[in-house]
Amino acid sequence: MKPMGRSFALLGIAGIALLTVACQKGTANSDPAAVTNAIKADEKKWNDDFKSKNMEGLLSHYADDAYFVAPGAPAANGTTEIRKMYSDALTDHYFEVSFASDKIDVSGDLAYARGHFSEKYQDKKSLKIVSDSGSCLTVFKKQADGSWKAIEDFATADPTTRKEETAVATPPKMVSSGL
Repeated sequence: MKPMGRSFALLGIAGIALLTVACQKGTANSDPAAVTNAIKADEKKWNDDFKSKNMEGLLSHYADDAYFVAPGAPAANGTTEIRKMYSDALTDHYFEVSFASDKIDVSGDLAYARGHFSEKYQDKKSLKIVSDSGSCLTVFKKQADGSWKAIEDFATADPTTRKEETAVATPPKMVSSGL
């Protein structure tokens, strides 16, 4: 290779290296401990939103283009479909969900939480009250505002945990807002 050609090659390699470093700085790596703490705090609020059946609170944990799969329900693509899924679930007087992460791992602008959940609901066909538990995996992505939102959320029930009981004649009353 001629000296001039080698110089251009070295300049090209240096330029690519600088662009790579600049791009990496543009997506500044997140502090894993801070992200883990943020996800744990979000998990607590998410559980509180399930307990209070707070639709807007539940949706606030998802990015607009999130994908959600839960036992016994069709997959939901985007917050419009997730809203429909939750809306159907929240009309069930017996509906309860709780979950906790067993492991959180962070890599740049992505993180995941792997854990377990338990749920209770009324089966629409048999009208029996069903309780079960299983595993869940949620992938979070750092948003432009610095928050972390779920972009992929999967839950699968362990069939060996399924328990059924006959529904009581009168379902539990919904909490009244006092209006």
